[in-house]
Amino acid sequence: MSADKSDMASPFSALTYQEQQDRWLEWRSRQLDYRPVPEEAPEDAPALPPEPRPFPAAPGRRRELDQVISRHAQALKRAGSFQSLTRT
Repeated sequence: MSADKSDMASPFSALTYQEQQDRWLEWRSRQLDYRPVPEEAPEDAPALPPEPRPFPAAPGRRRELDQVISRHAQALKRAGSFQSLTRT
């Protein structure tokens, strides 16, 4: 079962770099979904959505950090320990 190396080579690999690029661009242009760009926006076009509000600043004071840590500790206590429903 010895196959000749030339039999296994891709016909694409036999092309020059520029020919490979041209073939790739040709294939890719067929895959793209081209849509015409409107010249101007219609008058009754919906308004742009409002800009999102920025996130609140992270707690910077020690008291706020302590509150975050205590809420996290309380959540861990309420969560309990993990118990698998399947036996291993």
